[in-house]
Amino acid sequence: MARSTPRDVSRTSHHSDDMDSAPQLRNRFDEIFAQVARSDTLAAIWREVYEEDYPRDARPFSFVTVPELQWLASTISVTGGRRFADLACGHGGPSLFVARQTGASVIGIDSSVVAVQAATVAAQRSGISGRATFIAADAAATGLRADSVDAAMSVDALQLMPHRSAVIAEVARILKPGGRFAFTTWVSRQVDAGLPFPVDYQPLLDTVDLSLEWCHEPANWEGRESAVFARIRESAGILRAELGESVAAMLATEAAKMPDALPLIRRVNIAARKAGS
Repeated sequence: MARSTPRDVSRTSHHSDDMDSAPQLRNRFDEIFAQVARSDTLAAIWREVYEEDYPRDARPFSFVTVPELQWLASTISVTGGRRFADLACGHGGPSLFVARQTGASVIGIDSSVVAVQAATVAAQRSGISGRATFIAADAAATGLRADSVDAAMSVDALQLMPHRSAVIAEVARILKPGGRFAFTTWVSRQVDAGLPFPVDYQPLLDTVDLSLEWCHEPANWEGRESAVFARIRESAGILRAELGESVAAMLATEAAKMPDALPLIRRVNIAARKAGS
């Protein structure tokens, strides 16, 4: 679904900036991750909509594409002997894709224990478990040492985080001087759109001395996401049988919202650099 389907069924959910929501989010992600990987229907929807741009090897639980993963690998500028972090790594597909592309080691962080377990298994199956570690932790409190990673990435996750500014501050803390943070997410097209997304990430990045270097809107993202959600609406009965009532209902609710929500948001690829050499 969007990471096999959307990495969270609610990639555009309206979450408040309330730390108390974190346990509920973790519980929901555990349930989603446990069910979504079993859905052949969701995987087929993504493959058919994204065609050659669907990262089959990564099996992402998001809307990330092969060109975007290649952009992430190129932008974070790491090579063998270096290490990067992937915040909200999910099942680990994008983490492992970038690790294979770059030759670097990865430490993936996710609040879902279910996702971390799946990512660990995926690393073992991929043959690069010696360069991939996955831990269950909050993205705003990773437990990593300061200045300990050469780069960081995140795929389709920041818009879900109720403590977004704290997460970005944590990225700045763990990055070595000169390290890059590259991520994919969505932003609001206007301040009063009624969404909890920022219009611009630069103020959040500036606060922790991360200099914005790149902000790009991928081609045809809106048409593809619209097609995915249309297919989800059409496949409601099959998805209930595959996913169970709870997860299928969350997907159906999200899919019903998207025709009105998509015109209010923009998908973006963003890169920022920490000061220093």
